[in-house]
Amino acid sequence: MAKGMMLVARGDQEAAFEAFSMALDIEPNLPETLAWAAFVALNLGRYGEAEQFAGRLTQAVPANPRGYYLLANALRAQDRIEEALAAIDHALDLNPKDTESLVTKARLLKAWQMPALAEELYKRSMAIRPTPAAGMELAQLFLRDSHPESALEILQQIAPMMPKTDRPYAPMGEAYTLMHRFEEAEEQWELAKKYAANPTPIAQGQARVEIAAGRFDRAEGILFELIDDGVDLPTTFSILSTGRKMKADDLPLIERMASLPIDRLTVSEQVDLNYALGKSFDDVRDYKRAIAAYDEANRLCLNIYKQRRAFDRDQTKAFTDFLIEISTPERIQSLAKDGLPDDFPLFVVGMMRSGTTLTETILSAHSKIAGGGEQAFWTEHVVEFIHMDGHGLRYDHRLVTQFAQEYLGLVGAKDDSKRYVIDKNPGNYELAAILHTALPNCKFIHLKRHPVDNLLSIWMTPLSANVRFASDRSNLVFTYREHMRLVNHWLEVLPPDRFVSYRYEDLTSDPQTTISSMLDYLGLEREEGCFAPEKNTRSVLTPSVYQVRQPINRGSQERWKNYEPWLDDFAELLSEA
Repeated sequence: MAKGMMLVARGDQEAAFEAFSMALDIEPNLPETLAWAAFVALNLGRYGEAEQFAGRLTQAVPANPRGYYLLANALRAQDRIEEALAAIDHALDLNPKDTESLVTKARLLKAWQMPALAEELYKRSMAIRPTPAAGMELAQLFLRDSHPESALEILQQIAPMMPKTDRPYAPMGEAYTLMHRFEEAEEQWELAKKYAANPTPIAQGQARVEIAAGRFDRAEGILFELIDDGVDLPTTFSILSTGRKMKADDLPLIERMASLPIDRLTVSEQVDLNYALGKSFDDVRDYKRAIAAYDEANRLCLNIYKQRRAFDRDQTKAFTDFLIEISTPERIQSLAKDGLPDDFPLFVVGMMRSGTTLTETILSAHSKIAGGGEQAFWTEHVVEFIHMDGHGLRYDHRLVTQFAQEYLGLVGAKDDSKRYVIDKNPGNYELAAILHTALPNCKFIHLKRHPVDNLLSIWMTPLSANVRFASDRSNLVFTYREHMRLVNHWLEVLPPDRFVSYRYEDLTSDPQTTISSMLDYLGLEREEGCFAPEKNTRSVLTPSVYQVRQPINRGSQERWKNYEPWLDDFAELLSEA
């Protein structure tokens, strides 16, 4: 074993692995050797062997958290997230203050698209022992959740701990850009490019953030420079397509991208390219080629995200049934009597791609409303207050009340002049009745869009790998119907002064009347800014970033007619519009 440790110190991982393997042939269950063997196997990317060594270590010394930590990392590397979470939870049960285990669990939750829970663990780790790695990852979550000020605070804390060449210049540039402190941002972006081994990803990242901040011309300048140099074309073109409406003059560029040799691209690059080509062909009204590109993008996603896109219709239906069952008018009224009195959270909900970002942009232009972005708090914590036991689903309202107090601290208005803070997580629609019982004075605005337009928009949008119903037309149809089944129940059982639904088509056809109605519902005076949301300078981090920077228009209505020959399963919903 001593030989293996010396070889690790010299950086010869392969030889060290062989030395530890030979030592284990002599003494198969020596804990220290097993730990070193698992560690080196992880470094070498030999994850199956790392899993075996770490598993043997947990059996040899079950009270030692190190074995479970190594096992969790081996499983994480194999994308076996649920098994990895079980292993790291065991490590934390044995040592709750181990910062490495806290960060590992945070990374697992982040990979499982649970950023709010990950954020809590990063904060715990940083409170025990601040490290640049944990601080960087926490700052990235803050940036993702539209909290650039919090991200900047963390980045400024960890920057002095790092060598000058490795400091977080790019994340700081992102934070400053989202805060519209553009001169300070530019200085950070330039430093990031200066010290980067490869400046291309930095330039691409800057372009993404410039688009989020509404600086489309600045982003285009960066991206066209990369395109002219022929640098990472699939990714660069993909970013460009999100912040630009393609026109006839762009056809040579589009055809150039369409002719890229697919066999030389990674699967991820193929996905990016096909979504970008679909958007571009749609812009220039070549709908046949657009839908072909979108279909290919979804086919690839369904294949590469096979496990995460596994969709259980029976389970989904059972969950909807359960929510309806526990949400009778009598029960809602009884529980709401003991709810918290606070009323500043404003929930904007709906099927994804139904107009929730536009609605937030409209309402956050009001002097009394703050935009809070898409908070993942409730959609992540739901697994704690609705859980499965041997007899089926169970609901714990006591936990919901506890979480509500924590939630209020998270989204509380930083500005006393604000009457509301928007939480624009579309998925909160499922929990409307539960949230109403905990926060009975809060209001909900639900957006409903023509079902086929809505599902086509989802089909045409790159989504997280964990959106299980995506990339399959029949699953999307099923999900939309379950969505409306639940929303129709909320409209029956929730007070009409707490939950209202608006049609996206009304919002875009008659914005004056619809926005006025929303403001009346919220008890607010009309303000000019709400009727010109394209002038709202707030940064937007959703796929709707380009659309919401345009004056309100009907351009996205009845898009399904352009794709009528290729609707397939979506056509079922035409009669339900």
